Amino acid sequence: MAGNRSTLVLSVVVAALAVLPLTGVPDHHLRLVAEILILGVAVMSLDLLIGYGGLVSLGHAAMFGVGAYAAALFATHVSPDLLLAIPAGIVAATLVGAVMGALVMRSANLFLLILTLLLSQMVWEVIFRWRDVTGGADGFRGIPQLTLPGGMAIDSGVDLYYVAGVLAVGAYLVAASFVNAPIGKALVGTREQPIRMTALGYSIPRIRLSVFMVSSAIAGAAGALYPFVNLYVGPQVAHWTMSATLVIMLVLGGVCTLFGGFIGAAIYLVFQTHVSSYTDRWQLVVGLAFVATVLFVPRGLGRELHQLLRPLGLGEPRVTAETDKKGTVR
Repeated sequence: MAGNRSTLVLSVVVAALAVLPLTGVPDHHLRLVAEILILGVAVMSLDLLIGYGGLVSLGHAAMFGVGAYAAALFATHVSPDLLLAIPAGIVAATLVGAVMGALVMRSANLFLLILTLLLSQMVWEVIFRWRDVTGGADGFRGIPQLTLPGGMAIDSGVDLYYVAGVLAVGAYLVAASFVNAPIGKALVGTREQPIRMTALGYSIPRIRLSVFMVSSAIAGAAGALYPFVNLYVGPQVAHWTMSATLVIMLVLGGVCTLFGGFIGAAIYLVFQTHVSSYTDRWQLVVGLAFVATVLFVPRGLGRELHQLLRPLGLGEPRVTAETDKKGTVR
């Protein structure tokens, strides 16, 4: 019953997203919502690491940035076809995530955070210095519009909004499937009882590598669409400050709630877009909102919404790691 209600809520959200352009929302507002959806997907992918795996990473921007540059380069030099450029970004980000996951999968806590930060900065250094390919500090310009398989260009805010909406729904379904699968519950088990999971025969490094690859693929999908919002991508998308921004969005929206990433991204980007038109110190406003969230809503707005909806059976399913007598996670 709870699963049916959750499906109903998802259907209502998708329907609301579908009819939003019909309400007369200006094109530039639709582009803002598309950017919120894209960054929300990136934050959701980070939530798989931090929220469900307890793996605090400051290197997630590397996968996001690699996905962005790979898709932009592919669209420019090979084909702007949506069904080719986006997968190119996903593959590139997954490969980087696999390498990073292989290097850090035996680390934890502070060592994991520092390692992911260093590896991410190495990726940024390559992007920043490889001027002939990436444009260096000036960024990569001249990106063509994405096209559908039939050749129609995705050149308006409405088109981009719908593509971002499809991406968000698809990424959410993938992330939810992973979380509710046995490996997702095993991941939660490694977060809560790593010694017991090892004693039961589970390979914690292998589980961590798996979540790194899935998280990287989702982040790469978001990054692959990101350059086509403004037809430009700069090295800041792979910088550690971008990783920190994603963490801030995650805390604002709520850790361990997949939809919380979209809430956090919306709060941050709305402040960035509208508050910055009144003052250059909009980051101070974001900082105050972040401090207020930590003090008064420590679980994040998404977790509070989750708690309100759970008695009605409308929240996301609660993920727990239980083992039977044979030690199998279920």
